[in-house]
Amino acid sequence: MSNSQQNIQQILQKALSSWRDWQTGELVLKRQPEVLHELLGGKTNRSFLVASGSFKAVVRINAANSQSLGIDRNRELKILQLLQPTGTVPMLFFSDEQVMVSSYCQGQHWVDSAENRSNLNTALAKIQAIAVPDLAKRNYVDYCTAYINQLDQHLVDQPLVEKILSAASAVDKSDWTAVVCHHDLVPENILITAEGLKLLDWEYAAMGHPTLDYIRLYKSDLRSTNLAYDRNIIEQLATVQDGMDDLWSLVQEVVQVPQQ
Repeated sequence: MSNSQQNIQQILQKALSSWRDWQTGELVLKRQPEVLHELLGGKTNRSFLVASGSFKAVVRINAANSQSLGIDRNRELKILQLLQPTGTVPMLFFSDEQVMVSSYCQGQHWVDSAENRSNLNTALAKIQAIAVPDLAKRNYVDYCTAYINQLDQHLVDQPLVEKILSAASAVDKSDWTAVVCHHDLVPENILITAEGLKLLDWEYAAMGHPTLDYIRLYKSDLRSTNLAYDRNIIEQLATVQDGMDDLWSLVQEVVQVPQQ
C-alpha cells in the first residue's frame, strides 16, 4: 500500500471513529459505521459509502490540492448549512478540515426533459433565494487568474487566456446580483430521488452570477428559464464557464498534489 493510500485509510478511520460527534438528527446511530465500498466517479476527492444497520452515509476525504483547485472548504460548509432547510442538498452530519460526512442519496442522474428542467428550475429558485450576506460576490477575473498563475506560460494558449479574461471582465462589470451558485452543475451532480432533486458536490459553490448554473447545464438553450440577461452577457458567461473548466483541468493535471 502506498503512503498516499495509507494516509487516506488513516483519515477515513479517524472520521469513522468520530461517529458519536455526527449530527444525524432523527437518524439514530447506535454503533460505528463500517466501510462498504469506495464511490467512484468523482474527479476531485475520495468518497466512501459507510453504513451502520439501515443508516448510510458518504464520507468524503477532501483533496489535498483543494486550494489549488479554487476550493474554499469553509465557504462550502457555510453554504451547505444554509441550504439544509431547502431539501435540495444531502443532510450534513459532520465536517472538519479533512472530511465531510453527509447522507447517502439514492436515485438516478438527471437527464434533460421538460419535467426535469421544471423541477430543477424550482430547486435553483429555492437555492438562489437563500441570503448569504457575509460572503463576497465572486470576481471571475480573479478566480480565473488564480488558475492561470499556477501554470507555466508554455502550457496555456495566450489568445485563449485573453479571451477568458476578457469575458470574465465583461461579466464582472455587468449589472447583476450575486446568489448562491453551484458552479459545477453537471448531470452527475444532480440526483432524482424519491424525496425530489438532490444537488451534490458543493465545493466550488460561491456567491456567483444567477445565470451561470443554468448555462453550465443547459448551454445556450435557456428557453425553459425566465432569465432576463442580454444575449451578449449569456455568451460571455458561457466563455467564462468553458474557460474555468479548461483551466481547472490544466491545474489538476500539472500542479503537483501535496501529500495528505
